[in-house]
Amino acid sequence: MQKVYFISGTMCTIDLWQFVFPKLENVKLIHIDITHAISFSEINNIILTEIEEPAIIVGFSLGGFSAMNFAVTYPEKLKQLVVIAANTNGLNQNEIQLRKSTIDFLEKHKYKGISKVRIQQFLHFSNHQNEKVISIIKKMDSDLGKEVLIRQLKATSSRVDISEEVSKLKIPILFISAENDALVSSKEIKVIANNALKGRHVSVKNCGHMIPLEKPEEIAEMLKIII
Repeated sequence: MQKVYFISGTMCTIDLWQFVFPKLENVKLIHIDITHAISFSEINNIILTEIEEPAIIVGFSLGGFSAMNFAVTYPEKLKQLVVIAANTNGLNQNEIQLRKSTIDFLEKHKYKGISKVRIQQFLHFSNHQNEKVISIIKKMDSDLGKEVLIRQLKATSSRVDISEEVSKLKIPILFISAENDALVSSKEIKVIANNALKGRHVSVKNCGHMIPLEKPEEIAEMLKIII
């Protein structure tokens, strides 16, 4: 049976895929937990211990960047990549400083959990009152907690631009973006896909950043074609 590996984003657990997994049949779905890693090097090691080669990896957001970073380090170990709501960009100095400030604040204060206002920034406006989706995001955040948030912010602070390396990968890469993603530009992802040797881009309409929760049917249908 074909195995497909899934990597979630910042402060996301396997719950991220709860609407997608039931729609995928005759494949073994394996979630790779990267929440314990404090660097992309550690994330690579976690992935190495989990996969059977050659692997199909589906990554969302931080998980998508992590999957691409793994691919440029170990291209021979992959069969195909699906990158959801993630680009190849590094962090600029302003973004790095913002993360440092956030980490400093979190280390000195009690973490009260992600707010509804912050959650709405991740969602299409049509889902701003979708309590089912909002409750899932709140639960994932609560389940992981302050320590994981700090750890993942530290891990992302070392993010460098891997655009050139990804463009040279010889494996098929499906890039999935959302038209209304306020965090990651769909136009940027399209450019990355066009530059990749075997890149393909699909843009999901009427959707924010949380594509697996907002548009699980579309994600499942795209994955069925691949697996």
